[in-house]
Amino acid sequence: LLVFVRMVYLYRPPPTIAIVPLQDPMTATNDKTGATWLSAASKEIQRGPHLHDDLYDILRAFGKDESDAPGPVTLDPDAVSASDVTSSSGGGGSGIIDAIPYLQNRIAKELHPEIDDDQASMFGRRFSSVSTLLKEESKGNEVTTKQLLRLALHRRTVQILSTSDPVLSHRKALRIRALVDFIWSQSFVLGLKDTAANDAHPTLAQIVHKHELKSSSSPHYTEFSPGFYHATVEGITADYGPVHINILRIDMKNSSCRMKCIDARKTCTDLPTLAKQMGAVAAISGGFFLYSEPDIELPSVRTDPVGLLVSDGSTIGPPVFRRATILQKVREDGDMEIDLDKVGMVGVTCIFALQSASNTFAEQSMELTIGQDNVRCIHRGSSDEVVLEEHDCGFSIVGSTVVSRNIASSSTKIPVPLAGFVLVFPQNLLPDEIDIMCDDDVTIGLTYALPPPYNNVENAIAGGPMFFSDDRGSNGCQSMDLPSEDFKESAPPVTFSQDETHDHNLLPRMGVGIAKNTDSDSEQLVCVAVDGRNLDRALGLTLQGTSDFLRSLGCTKAMNLDGGSSKRMVIWDPELEMHRVVCLSTTEIKGNAGGDKSGSGQAAVELSRPVHSAILFLPGDKK
Repeated sequence: LLVFVRMVYLYRPPPTIAIVPLQDPMTATNDKTGATWLSAASKEIQRGPHLHDDLYDILRAFGKDESDAPGPVTLDPDAVSASDVTSSSGGGGSGIIDAIPYLQNRIAKELHPEIDDDQASMFGRRFSSVSTLLKEESKGNEVTTKQLLRLALHRRTVQILSTSDPVLSHRKALRIRALVDFIWSQSFVLGLKDTAANDAHPTLAQIVHKHELKSSSSPHYTEFSPGFYHATVEGITADYGPVHINILRIDMKNSSCRMKCIDARKTCTDLPTLAKQMGAVAAISGGFFLYSEPDIELPSVRTDPVGLLVSDGSTIGPPVFRRATILQKVREDGDMEIDLDKVGMVGVTCIFALQSASNTFAEQSMELTIGQDNVRCIHRGSSDEVVLEEHDCGFSIVGSTVVSRNIASSSTKIPVPLAGFVLVFPQNLLPDEIDIMCDDDVTIGLTYALPPPYNNVENAIAGGPMFFSDDRGSNGCQSMDLPSEDFKESAPPVTFSQDETHDHNLLPRMGVGIAKNTDSDSEQLVCVAVDGRNLDRALGLTLQGTSDFLRSLGCTKAMNLDGGSSKRMVIWDPELEMHRVVCLSTTEIKGNAGGDKSGSGQAAVELSRPVHSAILFLPGDKK
């Protein structure tokens, strides 16, 4: 009966929008007082004892200040200015329009230039789901928390879609996605504070302590292969609401685990099938990749990996950005060691193979080491363009492709590729006998050599940020520092570099850490797949929340990998004799009691977006 009532509630006829005859939606304010919907909400929060003080800061997100809150000066979420309806529809506005379908269709239509149709439609559906779930029956004149959150969702959506800012107008898709996730997350953070019964629920850290999840000998872990342990944390918490988190612990000594990082785009299969084909006992999704960035240009394509990717000793992608990386290297005794460290371009040697298409000269090589002989690497974390001074050379590079070659006779600006870099070096480092800057007959191949102590790395994949590291010296850190890992400016992913929520979003996450085995001196690799976007079973965690969770599991260092819809964890199920996905699908926002029982031993019901890079964990006898 409860499920039926809830379905009736969720799927009632869409609300309507009252059209308010105001001026342009980007500048609409009260001419006499300079009031905005945000200032009106602020007054309501101050005099409403049932409204949280924290609510104002949430409403301010995605705006510069209180005056940057365009739209009708009313607390009705479904009010919109007539000029907005006219401009978005291309004609005159009618007196009444359907609220949610109107804005959902605007999102699907207006994001299309930046992203493909399927993704634009998905973002529209997410908006619709959140707006519907926040919709409340009228309580007379009382202004509610959900009403103000829905107000911000609608007003900021129109503001983002209507912007004429030359930079922000190319980032509408990213901002809409972040806005919807942010409002969704905060509705439950505030809801937790409102619930009197919440005091009866334990915190996430208390659940870890109660079930002794620091130790793989806890009865809550299942050893599904020698040295491989799995547990699921599921239930209601006082700090994050419903959680559903899968933990994978790998005892490095007892499992003799070998890690394999791959570009999964080339496999044309899902992660369970890939794990089976490779003989892996477990697998997780990998690092960041290009997807929603508005300025993806050839030779870059959507789903290209971002940052370092080493597979079986071959450097597929260089460490353009100095970011936290999970890596496996060969020790002096010949054994494999998995570690976490920040790896960047300083000390990396770019090895250029110079060839003549017409065989006018024998193949030659040119080696340039970043940080030596005034050789520099400029990426998007520092600038969108680089100025070459007289007699400077600049190679624009993406992956192993030299996109353009430039030599400056005077001060010259060249753009920095999105997921690549510009290699700047003095002209006198060029070989004298070959005019590689101007001769179209010259083709250039490019490989990379990582510096010590990474020159013996067999497999590695970058993510970031580093949550914490108890290592001594320059590699140690006790908290996240995103700018120090080049999550800034326009460096991808810009959802991290330009986070307008300041890590307040509860989202699906993937994190890894290194912990000491409490029962021996050996180390364990700890992987956590945090589910989210599910009202009943999992809201998700912030980055800081994921960091705290890994610390509570006994990790002495930990880092973030790509989360969101791409997050995936697969383990071998000896009872079913198959590899299965243990995490919930997190592509769509779910607001009703669902039938996804993947965490309870069944495969995930809903198909999710495929992973584009993967980390496979093989037993010691597999290579």
